[in-house]
Amino acid sequence: MDDEFIKGLQQFQQHALGLQNMLTDMQSRMSQGGEGTDAQGAVTVRLAPDGLPESITAASDWQRRQGPEAIGAAVGEAYGAAMSEQMAGWAQAFEDSDWQAKAEQLDGPIGKSGPASAPAAPPEIPERDLRYVVARPLEELAEDVLSAFDAVDRLEEAASEPAVVEGTCSGRYVTLVVTKGALRSCEVDRSWATGQSYLRLNQAFEEALGDARAKLGSAEAVAMEGLAGLRMDSLLDEALAVIRDPKRFID
Repeated sequence: MDDEFIKGLQQFQQHALGLQNMLTDMQSRMSQGGEGTDAQGAVTVRLAPDGLPESITAASDWQRRQGPEAIGAAVGEAYGAAMSEQMAGWAQAFEDSDWQAKAEQLDGPIGKSGPASAPAAPPEIPERDLRYVVARPLEELAEDVLSAFDAVDRLEEAASEPAVVEGTCSGRYVTLVVTKGALRSCEVDRSWATGQSYLRLNQAFEEALGDARAKLGSAEAVAMEGLAGLRMDSLLDEALAVIRDPKRFID
């Protein structure tokens, strides 16, 4: 039973490494951003790799292109155009990467790849200092791993509704509502926007975007603190120690 458990760990890691390599290749092919403009050319939005705007820029003649009452909606339209461009880049990356053939190689039982007669190459174990890992029975380790998975599931359920935050500029003339990976809306005070230069408007966009990112980062940090309490690094070290020297952990 112990040998089967160890073999299962090795096969699982090999399968995970193959999947990771495929995803890394896909990511390198994908466009890391996109850029879009509203139909009137008043606002341009450039995306960051995380899907949020990297910048929101009003044209120097934005008031000739859009009225002050419509500039917030123009930001949303430009963001949608940028997302469409990014999605088109992703679709092209999928087409160019031959992902389906690579996925088929990983399909089937874990650890199965290539001809049945060819033994699987041993997985590369990450270099970690395992000298001081405390030896525990496999049953105890497996129980702690399952408990950690249950805790992660509970955290995911609690975070099923992603944090939604508002970022504003000084004076609260521009408000951006964002969640992880997405801009939900932009509101610009009409009376304030009337007569504002593109430089001042762009400054307000920058301030609101920075405020939104800071608040979103704080909300995500709270969730990460919950994960840190699960001792995932410690459990990983123990699992790697089992793979490297299984006899040490077998009674």
